[in-house]
Amino acid sequence: GLAMASMSMSAASLDLRQGGLRNVQRSRRWDSSQLSDQGRSNPTVAVRPSDVDIAAPRAVVVEASAAAETPGAEQHRWAGPGASYPLPRPGSYTTDQYLSTLPGKVIFGGYSESGNGLSSVLPLATSGRKRRPLVNVVWHKNSDLRLHDHEPLSHAHLERPKLPVVHLHVFDPFWFGRTKLGGFRKTGALRSKFWQECVHDLRISLRERGQDLFVRFGISAGTALRQLSSEVDIAKVFTYAEVCSEELERELELEASLKHITRGAGELVRCWGYTIHHIEDLKACAKPPEKWITPYLSFGTFKKEIAACKVRPVGFEWQKQIGSSGSLLLSPAPEFDANFWGMVPSLAELGFAADEISEVSETSSKSRAPLPGGETTALAHLTEYIWERRSLKQYVGTTDWTAFGKCNAPRNQTSKLSAHLAFGCLSARLLYWEIVRFEKGDRCKGTRGLINSLLWRDFYRFIVHYAWGNRMFHLYGPQNCGSVPGGHRIPTKWCCKHYNNIFGGSDPRLWEWGKDRAILQRWMDGTTGFPFVDAAMLELRETGYMLHLNRETVGWFFVRDLKLDWRFAAEWFESRLLDYDCVLNWGNWCYFILTQLPAREDDRPGGGPRYTLPRYSPYLMATQVLVWGKEHDPAAKYIKSWLPQLSTLPPELALEPWRLRMGDVHDSSAEIELLAAGGEAVAWACISCTLENPLQQQSCAACGARRPSLPATFGELMQSKTKAEGLQTGSCLGVYSEQPIVPPPPDDEGWHGACAECGQIDAGHASEDGAFFCDSCWGSWALESTLAVSGSDLPESSFATWVGANGDNKSMIRPSKGWALVPELALPRAVSGGIAIRKCCRAADKAGSEHDKKGARWAVRGDRSSVAGKAAGG
Repeated sequence: GLAMASMSMSAASLDLRQGGLRNVQRSRRWDSSQLSDQGRSNPTVAVRPSDVDIAAPRAVVVEASAAAETPGAEQHRWAGPGASYPLPRPGSYTTDQYLSTLPGKVIFGGYSESGNGLSSVLPLATSGRKRRPLVNVVWHKNSDLRLHDHEPLSHAHLERPKLPVVHLHVFDPFWFGRTKLGGFRKTGALRSKFWQECVHDLRISLRERGQDLFVRFGISAGTALRQLSSEVDIAKVFTYAEVCSEELERELELEASLKHITRGAGELVRCWGYTIHHIEDLKACAKPPEKWITPYLSFGTFKKEIAACKVRPVGFEWQKQIGSSGSLLLSPAPEFDANFWGMVPSLAELGFAADEISEVSETSSKSRAPLPGGETTALAHLTEYIWERRSLKQYVGTTDWTAFGKCNAPRNQTSKLSAHLAFGCLSARLLYWEIVRFEKGDRCKGTRGLINSLLWRDFYRFIVHYAWGNRMFHLYGPQNCGSVPGGHRIPTKWCCKHYNNIFGGSDPRLWEWGKDRAILQRWMDGTTGFPFVDAAMLELRETGYMLHLNRETVGWFFVRDLKLDWRFAAEWFESRLLDYDCVLNWGNWCYFILTQLPAREDDRPGGGPRYTLPRYSPYLMATQVLVWGKEHDPAAKYIKSWLPQLSTLPPELALEPWRLRMGDVHDSSAEIELLAAGGEAVAWACISCTLENPLQQQSCAACGARRPSLPATFGELMQSKTKAEGLQTGSCLGVYSEQPIVPPPPDDEGWHGACAECGQIDAGHASEDGAFFCDSCWGSWALESTLAVSGSDLPESSFATWVGANGDNKSMIRPSKGWALVPELALPRAVSGGIAIRKCCRAADKAGSEHDKKGARWAVRGDRSSVAGKAAGG
């Protein structure tokens, strides 16, 4: 009967959402079953899931009677509330029901179908078959590569009856594949090397305790379990629970293999980990977590609610089982051939090319966190950091913006433990209690800062589990109703909470999301023309490390100014970051970057201060690129360490190298004097009074003459000036001799900036609506704007007065402005047409005055020139 059921329902797949058992049908690109109520009532209105929701797998739940036969359908497990922990409700489905949905494949070994618990997995005493040992398995993922404070490991070794235990780790090829949007490696070479070091250390630690590690690569964890079952019989598999979709799919694949191997009798035991607060302790809060952990939850509210929960001691879950002995005794491993345990693969065996491998060895010395991977290193560094150097006194939190100079901060200001926490080499709970123990004897600000960083991990883990789920991978973000199937593609004012200014930014559904690969490549390569961004991106590419401050800066620049799909950047971080963690990486992009898009007041009919629209600008909008660069790297030491072509410039110019080309004099023969080698003191000589002025000063201190513009290759100029003296010179400025990828904002005084018409960085003027124009383009733009306001052309004589006799734009006075003051009686009439001309001028003045009375809020309306429209964001 079991075989028939297996054949009849082998095509179905499961959705274990909330622990239930319902069939899942993979949805098409457009599925009519997902129409909203509006679409059903009006057949002409088609509402479908957004086309942008392509970063997460789709599955639509349907009733069993309506489920279509889909042979070979891919199984998918929901990432969201109740996905894997807490465990499904007792009696929600039976083993037979589960087995009936599995495809008909060969079942390994013979097992008794009667009985429950361990008796059901005891092998049958068949003739000619060697009795194999019955074992428990500890599945170490790449997020729990340690022995201390490891709940699945402890339960496996304390299980009764006591069985041998096999520790399993798999380098699943899925994690070395490609991301869905950008096509980047999911795990880059730097993080793969760190992963190798962690696994090596775990195996050494196990062997020192009489155990070993069963290692496989190039196959999935489910296939590795099948290989293991050829030598042993498996009773249970112990592991940590997951909350993200891809991790849950890998977990489901292993569970399906376990059910095959044991004919449904084997059990996958999931334990809650990763966070300092246990999920079962959230019941101590005033409300159930489902009530207060919503998609719109803020970190401040989370800290207030979670304060009612106490952090469990290290090893709390198995202290009673240990008893008075006070330590956990590992069970022995089954006796295998030495080769059967497997070897840790090399980078080449994981699929990396020779050039990628060579880059790892060349760049590892540049990292600001050069610690190798592994539990041993993590614990040693923790001891040194907290107790030997007592560095918590100097620690500065990742989100503490009151501390300046972070880019060149001393090593004790950061813990350098983020990568070890991401790979699970260090228990977050152990770290928490060490901080508390230090705080009892030496209270300081650093202890609260590091605990606050651990709470961020809890915040993202719980909000993904209870509220966000797969919506975290949607273009519009998990806080937006547009990320829900059937949600609004166009925001409505009265239902979309995100649009109603909860987070202060404009709605992502109204923002521009480009996919320009050329711009994306410049951002990834660190060649945008903004040194603070480029230095951070180069550090990420070459070391896998980046300060949280820099992550926010490059993220805001990517979204606000480059206007690209933010998921490209999140995938690039996933590929390159050494401390990549799914909930932290994607959660930071959703919480910090996506919710703070530039906004302006909604000036549409019915709008008001509660509603916002996207605000665009022809200039740099992510002002942190400039402001934070000056605050956290005032001497440009960090920038020069990663951009040696700027090492010869003073700090002010190294932070903003485009200022080298600003000036009124464009004569290539203008003299630029070098007063010292190495660029420590560079000056320019005024061509009017010969006074030497600092290079960063844009006008002469004596006569006010403008500083000459520098050639495109300032390094070559320096080389020509110092060659005779035999001095060492800097290299060519490279990309910094050109205009940045986004025009920098004009100076505070409005003197310099990128022209909105010709794009050149030069001296000029800023218009009333914020557009900046160089001197060459200012006159033509002003005339064009005046003509657009007056609605009529001015006479040729007036135009000559307007632009000057030779068209040099010297006269900036509106021609009709003075005539309007003269009464008709005091003004002689012309021979013919004079009155008509004068009336035309007065009509233009009247129209201009009415236009000026309108506030800036209405500046975006009416007909405009192409330049003015660009300045207004049109």
